[in-house]
Parts: sequence; structure tokens; C-alpha cells
Amino acid sequence: RIGFREKKYKRAFVCAYLLTVPCLLQMHTARLVWSLSLSALLWLLGLLLETIRSGLSGRRAALLVFSYFLYGILCPDGLWLGGILLFVGIVFWNRKGRGSRRTETAMTKQDSGERKRAGGTGLRFGAAALLAAALVCLVNAGLDEGFPEQRRIYRENNFGTTVLSRFVWPYFGQHYYFWNEDVKAVLPDSEAAWIGRRVDLVGEEFYPLLEETYGKRKAIKLCVGMGRSCLEVRTKEVVGEIGRDFKDYVLLPFTIERNLQGQGTSLTGWNYGKMKAHTPVLVKYYYRYGLFTLPVLLLGSFLLWSFGESARTVRFLGERVAGKSLFFVLLLYSMWYTMRSNIPIDYKVGLPILFIWYFVAVSGLLCQREP
Repeated sequence: RIGFREKKYKRAFVCAYLLTVPCLLQMHTARLVWSLSLSALLWLLGLLLETIRSGLSGRRAALLVFSYFLYGILCPDGLWLGGILLFVGIVFWNRKGRGSRRTETAMTKQDSGERKRAGGTGLRFGAAALLAAALVCLVNAGLDEGFPEQRRIYRENNFGTTVLSRFVWPYFGQHYYFWNEDVKAVLPDSEAAWIGRRVDLVGEEFYPLLEETYGKRKAIKLCVGMGRSCLEVRTKEVVGEIGRDFKDYVLLPFTIERNLQGQGTSLTGWNYGKMKAHTPVLVKYYYRYGLFTLPVLLLGSFLLWSFGESARTVRFLGERVAGKSLFFVLLLYSMWYTMRSNIPIDYKVGLPILFIWYFVAVSGLLCQREP
């Protein structure tokens, strides 16, 4: 759905290559939901691109809502990420529709009827999307309550722990004496120094104390105050960390390699260790294959775009809207997981970013050309 709609051999080639990428294949063969959530995202994205191209039919609207619901259940962050994609996709569809109407000089009764039906479909779709979002919240709350340990790694942070993780840590212990007295009342300075050693402790040990003592609303307010205070005092350091993390997410394939070389901090080493546990030599060379093919394919695509026939234009992935959409998803995911926490990068949550890099690399060699 994303590209090469009429070229089956191109679709087969792209899919066959993507199925061999080591980091993606590891998730496909592991007992984790990240592969399924990536599939749900790609289905949602493909339907959105089809909607922008061809309009919002009743069937397409139903599939969009269902794919959004599925994505939100498999990946709790999908409630927001999928919702943003739905909103942006429908805005583009409306803009395209308005643009085409301005170019028309006359409108028949049949045209008017079709537009009214499209408008009705759009309103029903909006209501269904809001209902799906509410259901996602309810189902995720039930799953988190029923399977607390199994769902622990999939739950999204609340706003309070997000602020603490992103803006306060690793300066948690250093700024202890600047905190509100209500914060100091629940946390001795010795424990504050301990929590400052590991970023996950702000959500596992400190925030529950605040919420238990003051309730959720005041706990979040105190967290926001701590974040504002730390940002004001350490603006340069905090902004610098955010910028570095954003760059690492955007350049995720290359960040993974740097991490395996001992540069930076991430969970890549643990993932790689699990991958090579039984066949270390095979995985070593297989991983090198995945790392080597990406820059080679990117270079080939760049040369194709740079030295192609100047009288023609290269249509990215066969459709300009597809290229823009993938670029938007890349930036959206990078910014979302950058601001979500200061936890070391885990490429499992960044599978969509990895997919886009490899997809664009292999697709660039197969771009259609037109006058």
C-alpha cells in the first residue's frame, strides 16, 4: 500500500529484502508484540495514503478505525501516535479535496451528492475514531490491571514521570535542596542520591511515593514544578541531551552500530546478546550484512537521484505523498520517544524508524520516473 501499487515484482523484492534485515527479523521471531505493532502501524499508514489518494469511503473508514484500535492495543503509545497520524492524514485529504474543488468551474447535481456523502462519511469517521480512542483507553487499562507484569514494558509513562525522566534526571540528587518542601517530605536526601543513579527509579520508586502521599493530581503538579526548576537552572544541559537523543533516534541504524562499538548508552547490547546466544558466529556476520547493505543502498539511491536524467523528475516511492508521510512518521517517532523519557534507547520501540530507513534505502533504487 505504501508504494509500487502496480509493480508486483518490485513489491516482492522490497518485502523479501525487509524480511532479511537482522534487527527487524529478530522482532518477527521473538515473543514480543513490537513486530505486531509495527504491522498495525504500517496497515494504518497504508490506509491513510490510500485515503489521501482516493478519498474516504465507508469501507476505508471502517478499516482505518479498526487498524487504529489494533495499533493502540498492541502499542499503548499508539493511542497518541496513531491518533496524530489519523488527524494529519484526514487534514491532508480535506485539503486535497478543497484544492480540487477550487479548480472546478461548474458542479453538477451528481457531484454535489457525492460531496455530501463524503462529508457524511467524514463526520461518521471522526465519531468512530473518538469512540475507538476511548475503547483503547479502557482496554489498555483493563490489560494493565489484569496483567501488570506482562504489560509493564508496554505501558506508557504518565505525564509526571515523563517530566521527571526527561527534564530532572540525571540531576535528581544534585537539585534536592531546591525542591519543594512537599517533595522533601516524602524523600530523604540519601534516597534522592540513589534515585539519581538510575533513570527508571524516578518512575518505579519516587513517583509512587508522591502519588500515594498527595494523590495523582498534586503529584503531577509537583513533578512539573521540579521539571521547570531544573530546566531553568540547567537549560543548556537539558536541551543538549534532548538534541542528542533526537539525533540518535533519527539516525537509529547508525546509533545501534555506535552503541555496539561502546559509544553512548542503550539497550542494544542486551538485544544483540539475546540474538547471538546460540549461534554467535552466524549472527555476527549476518548482522554485518544488515549493517553493510543499508549505506550501500542509500548511496545507490543518492547516485540515482543525483545523476539521473535532468529532464525527468524522480517520484519518491512512486508517490510524493508517500515520501512526505514516511518523513513525517520518522520525525514523529523520533520526537515522541525523545521526549517520552531519558531511558537509554531501545531499538524495539524504534522499529518504525528502522523500517523507514531500510525501506527508503531499498525503494530508492526502484523509484518510478516520469516526464
